[in-house]
Amino acid sequence: MLFVKYFNKRPIALAISLALLASIGNAVAYESPVHVFSVNDVLGGLNGVTFADDQTIICGLGPVSCPDDNPALLDKSGVMLYPVDSEFGFYVVDFLGAQPKARNGDYLEGFVGNIDEGGGVIGIQVANAATEKYKVKPPLGTWCQGLGGTSVKCETEHYTVMEHALSCYETIPYFFASSDGTQATISTPDGTLSYDCANAPLDDNVQVLVGGQPNHRLTNAIPCETDGQPEGCQMFPNDKTNMLDNIALSSDYSVQLKDDGKPLYGWGGIHKRPNDIRMYAQLALPEEWKTSTENFVVTRAELVVNHWITNNPNDQLRPEDLENEAATGRKPSYRIEGDGDAAVWKSTVPCYEGDSDIIDTESGAFDPSFIGVGTILKNTPKALDPLATPGESAAEPPYAFSSDLAGGYSNAYYTTINRDPFEWSYDANPDPKVQDFIGSALPNASLGELVSGPRWRLKPNKFGQDLPGLEIPLIECSAPPFAKENIKYEVGTPTTTVINLLDWEEGEISPLATSRGWVDVTANEYVTIVTEDGEPAVTSNGLPMTSDFDLAVYIKGDSKSTALYNAQLIIEYEGEVPVVNTDVDVALTAFAASATVSFNQTVAMVVDVSNLKPSSVSGEVTITGVTNQGVVIELPPMAFSDLAEGDTISLNASWTANIIRTSAVSWTATVTAEGDLNSDNDTRTATTKIRR
Repeated sequence: MLFVKYFNKRPIALAISLALLASIGNAVAYESPVHVFSVNDVLGGLNGVTFADDQTIICGLGPVSCPDDNPALLDKSGVMLYPVDSEFGFYVVDFLGAQPKARNGDYLEGFVGNIDEGGGVIGIQVANAATEKYKVKPPLGTWCQGLGGTSVKCETEHYTVMEHALSCYETIPYFFASSDGTQATISTPDGTLSYDCANAPLDDNVQVLVGGQPNHRLTNAIPCETDGQPEGCQMFPNDKTNMLDNIALSSDYSVQLKDDGKPLYGWGGIHKRPNDIRMYAQLALPEEWKTSTENFVVTRAELVVNHWITNNPNDQLRPEDLENEAATGRKPSYRIEGDGDAAVWKSTVPCYEGDSDIIDTESGAFDPSFIGVGTILKNTPKALDPLATPGESAAEPPYAFSSDLAGGYSNAYYTTINRDPFEWSYDANPDPKVQDFIGSALPNASLGELVSGPRWRLKPNKFGQDLPGLEIPLIECSAPPFAKENIKYEVGTPTTTVINLLDWEEGEISPLATSRGWVDVTANEYVTIVTEDGEPAVTSNGLPMTSDFDLAVYIKGDSKSTALYNAQLIIEYEGEVPVVNTDVDVALTAFAASATVSFNQTVAMVVDVSNLKPSSVSGEVTITGVTNQGVVIELPPMAFSDLAEGDTISLNASWTANIIRTSAVSWTATVTAEGDLNSDNDTRTATTKIRR
């Protein structure tokens, strides 16, 4: 239970009683000291140095005076804010791109100041500098700008969301088209005008630009890598800094690649590059995690943060510099009809879409699309084969670069407002065919089976993702746009955000599932360390990595100030399981797999099995793998017989890396033998990275 005390709408302290942390079995409960944020936590750049060590990062508080044309200012809340000079911004050039900033002493990246109360610091107030914008030729941009400077987000990771904004044609049928794929014919009320949407597919002949000119068709969404080229890769990841290369273009939309392999579809005419204020906090972990050779199993891990409701759904919490899109909060409820490849998900709640149909005009807003009970959220029979190669004609389906096309998810799944990305989500219906999601601001196991914790963000007033500018309504599924009194989260209101640090992609192993992933920098394969051996470890995003818990907080893009107060860890973990004495004890004493292979190459594996007792034993070894996409790989069992006491046998296995979109496989090898009741030494793991 969380106890948060407020005074003048400000949290003063966070107190969590260990007595309320119920232990299960031999689980150990731990709460970290509370970290109070201050100007000392402000990062200056990618070297991981904060204002505590370099007092030139903020002017007016240290040895550097502020520029005459950019002085400190008094915030409306009564906090004095001082300008920041950092690398977390961009210089922009219209139609060309953006270049990362350098520490140049201009102090134009934002403002920060300590929040003082009762003679002490209780938090930090943060305001960003204005977001930089630069023009590009449509549809290379990610925002569509109208007259008067208004803009709407024109970028998504989901093809079906883009398609719904640009066309009445539906690759995954749900709204205009019938469920079997028959496209709609739309017409005016009197029938004088009509149009067959079958003639309106998007132009999917997406050409990779080289030096700003179309060069060849994009057929592979696997990003290239600087230290090795995956087979068939065509573009490097592009963070919108280069408009001439590593971007693909058709007459309708553009495609850029993220470093995790996800595509970004855009159809706008401008880009926005916010100036970030980034902060670093270090929270102590259990001492035995850092001194013991044991790898403890983490059964509960929550990060509790006190702050104001922000105005930006992209203010990130990055524990151990991890970005986790599998933490989704509460999604739309649905029922499932059919099984397997015939399964169709249908909405159980009447609601509205909140996507680009809601665009403010001088005469008001367009009517939102209504999503009735039974609206298709996932149409599996219409999912596209990621391995298929479409033809050249416009009638051919697009390449299935995005998860919605490969999974059959409709635009409604991503844009219906029957959701809250910042709630803990529970399934209240035990029927596996009915997913009835209930949300809670804080963890509440009494609501049902936990599905997901909130997004790893500071809680904002807007949905974010495919509903970037739409505020979350107090009355769920009321028709947008929403009146002021119907806004669920009011900007500037104190709140407590609790995120689940054990959320991770289904089928994958979270790096925070064991203590080693928290304390050992080398065990976290999801971040890149850029410092030399022997130097303090710093990631490619400028976050120091220590044997304690390292947290980055990004405040980005909002010139209206917000407050960040404190953070604390709540952890439960299990210690060593006592060894069971048995008459039979077979141990898997070694397991090795190829650390890195290329696509379509063979992963070699070697397993050593030892007979600790008795005189002779027989059994088998099984090896199972799970890809980063959640695909399970089961290799044929390997039998052994008459293994004498004290002897060790080596067994060999192999697997060809032929599953598309796989970048890593987590292997588990297990030995079994009749009568062996000691499972402590029966399992070992290994990981193979696949370079595509």
